[in-house]
Amino acid sequence: RHLFVAKEYLAKQIASIHNLAFYLDLVRAAREHILAGDFYEWKDQVIPQLKQRL
Repeated sequence: RHLFVAKEYLAKQIASIHNLAFYLDLVRAAREHILAGDFYEWKDQVIPQLKQRL
């Protein structure tokens, strides 16, 4: 939080890296569940969790 308050450029870099890692992990998990054939069950479990995080 300090980096954002101080308007440090590093804050944006760290936030971007964090967001990319989150989405890459989400897509990796989705791909695994597609291949396993249980994507829709996984999606129904994950979507409510994602809505809570927002």
